[in-house]
Amino acid sequence: MRKAIVVGWINKGKEADCGETMKNQLMIKRLEELGVECIQLDFKNWKKHPWVLVSLLANILFNRDSTLIMSTSVQNVYPIMKLLKIIKSKQNTVNWVIGGSLGNYVLDGKYDKNVIGYVKHTIVESIVMKEQLSSVGIDNVIVKPNFKPISYYPPLKNDVNYNKLRFVFIGRIMAEKGCTYIMQTAEQLNDEGYKDKFEITFYGKIADQYEDEFTKYINSLDNVSYGGFLNMQVNSSYNELSSFDMMLFPTYWKGEGFAGIIIDAFVSGLPIIASDWAHNKIFLKEGLDTIFVEVHDITALKKEMKNCIDGKYDLISMKNNARIRAKEFDVNNVITEELLKEIEI
Repeated sequence: MRKAIVVGWINKGKEADCGETMKNQLMIKRLEELGVECIQLDFKNWKKHPWVLVSLLANILFNRDSTLIMSTSVQNVYPIMKLLKIIKSKQNTVNWVIGGSLGNYVLDGKYDKNVIGYVKHTIVESIVMKEQLSSVGIDNVIVKPNFKPISYYPPLKNDVNYNKLRFVFIGRIMAEKGCTYIMQTAEQLNDEGYKDKFEITFYGKIADQYEDEFTKYINSLDNVSYGGFLNMQVNSSYNELSSFDMMLFPTYWKGEGFAGIIIDAFVSGLPIIASDWAHNKIFLKEGLDTIFVEVHDITALKKEMKNCIDGKYDLISMKNNARIRAKEFDVNNVITEELLKEIEI
């Protein structure tokens, strides 16, 4: 049987609680469906179980016939990559990149291109990152988008209630994801007489350092609420998400890659108001499934939310466009036997 050693944040045996654990759990499940035995080395909260480091070293030294897949932020596995280069490892290795920062880090010299390039195969989510890496001589790069298993499509809303438009934010709740901008925009819209014409619901895990600020906003805005955590591995969560009209995604998080919640939005038939940040314009199509606003621009966000509320966009058409795009990111269409052959598993 083919074997792979998977290193990353997995949260093994528990519900995925962030984008990385979600991606890794789904990747492992798909690999196993394709007949790959996965040895899982879970580095989430590794300081509470440091023996995982011993297990990793043992696998590198004594399990060399297995493919080593590093699927986490580069800062978490860079020491491993350096070790592999130092010992001149011949093991088949894959850097399955999480997030959108690796290319910039290599160009800035934060990480040695020769260390990153020593890994036999690198999988990135964006053609921009591939071009960044290729520009410094790292050519063993494959582009594959983020993915989700798509076995269920919720009923698509065929009308929009412009008397009260429903916006949703889903993801890690923190300032860098644009949450404060959403709150400030809601305040301004309310002050301009739109209070009864829209509502916003937040779903996701609240960052510890942001909880007080977030709670203060929630308590002060009658038309903004917190819905808790949506488990997007169950159908009922997609039913809930599809009841909204638009998703808000004014992120400026430095590690932004291809957020999995974009796929959730597409499956649910939700067009997006997104910031022109990182790789967003690679994955999202302006005017078809997305309305773009400049980064850090509350005035632009308010303008486009107001335009949506006032019915100046054909949201039904945008919903249909979003739904059509979802199948591009079905895990069965991304992780295939052809990909496994390409990365030599």
